[in-house]
Amino acid sequence: IDGCSEFQTFSRVMLPLVRPGLATVTIVNFVPWWNDFFFPLLFIQSDELKTIPLGMTIFFGQYMTDWGLLFAGMLIASLPLLLLYLVMSRQFIEGLTAGAVKG
Repeated sequence: IDGCSEFQTFSRVMLPLVRPGLATVTIVNFVPWWNDFFFPLLFIQSDELKTIPLGMTIFFGQYMTDWGLLFAGMLIASLPLLLLYLVMSRQFIEGLTAGAVKG
């Protein structure tokens, strides 16, 4: 820490300490935003601007449902969340183990 500027102190001391918290906040805030259905249903009228959950409602018909396309759409819609978790999972584990270490 001796001889470090304020930015170096922040980046080498503070950021490693808050990284698990930032990962948690990112996941907790991103999931409801990504899965939002109600507000786009109310405000978006154009088919080109529909979100993924709202756009998947076209696979439901009155007499039949195309389950293959529906499940493929759900898989594609869940991939960004899965990738985000895989990227942030190391920070979750670091946060859990940091509180368990004594010494």
